[in-house]
Amino acid sequence: MDSLQLAQNNIVSPRKISHFSNDAKLNAVQKLSILESLQESLQLDELLQNFAAMATNYVEFSAMRLVSDSLQTEVSLFEGQRYYRSFNLNNQSQPLAIVTFTRDTPFQRNEIHQLRQLTQLLQAPLKHALQIARLQERVRNDYLTGIGNRAHFDESLHTSIEQQTRQSQQQGGLVLMLLDLNKFKQVNDSLGHPVGDQVLISFAKVLESVIRSGDQAFRVGGDEFAMLLRPATEYSAQKVIKRLHTKLEESPLLAQYDISASIGVSEWTPGSNSESLIQSADEQLYANKSATS
Repeated sequence: MDSLQLAQNNIVSPRKISHFSNDAKLNAVQKLSILESLQESLQLDELLQNFAAMATNYVEFSAMRLVSDSLQTEVSLFEGQRYYRSFNLNNQSQPLAIVTFTRDTPFQRNEIHQLRQLTQLLQAPLKHALQIARLQERVRNDYLTGIGNRAHFDESLHTSIEQQTRQSQQQGGLVLMLLDLNKFKQVNDSLGHPVGDQVLISFAKVLESVIRSGDQAFRVGGDEFAMLLRPATEYSAQKVIKRLHTKLEESPLLAQYDISASIGVSEWTPGSNSESLIQSADEQLYANKSATS
């Protein structure tokens, strides 16, 4: 299955949380109201946040975690995750997802019954939201390597800069890294596209192996790649570069064809935009490439 990259630890405002219901069984009016609210958005993150905010009207919990195939995402409300209760959701006898609720105190029997009813109401909209999320992910991923494509890169860079502008520098910086393969053209021209494709796939896997959980890797052109590192500094970016060079040497296929990478790095500073970050990294990349030619 495709691996979906989703926002982690989405925060639901406590203002959305009202009184708790002690009735174990949801009535028809309550069910209809919940179902109508769940139709407001089929974007997966928004659906889960909406559901969590409504579910806390009936049962108090600290966080809700959803696992579906290789997808994992969590909606956090409060601190405290000592006790948990999980529910399996199916689609025509096929596993759809596992939803887990956590908190600091044990769940009572009536609360477990309510959570079971609530997750059953989530099943239909969740099925559609997962389908939409997977379709969106395929559109945003490179067809050959499976990592993000140029459109995804442009979107992620813009979003990362907006987030960086809103938060303090103490919360971590943003580093853009552009990469261009050395000797790829010779391999592709002399040995053909099938071998060239395998080189690109292998390089993308190397990128995925060296980035951290919050980082992203993209293929933005033929043999051109990019990484967004966040939170990061130029110092931490150099550590990623060091790991990258080591992994390239350890890759049997890439080492066989003496594939290396020229790299350019730029760090976000107040006032930076997408164009300035790309230009700065691009200039450094081609200076490094000229030095190795």
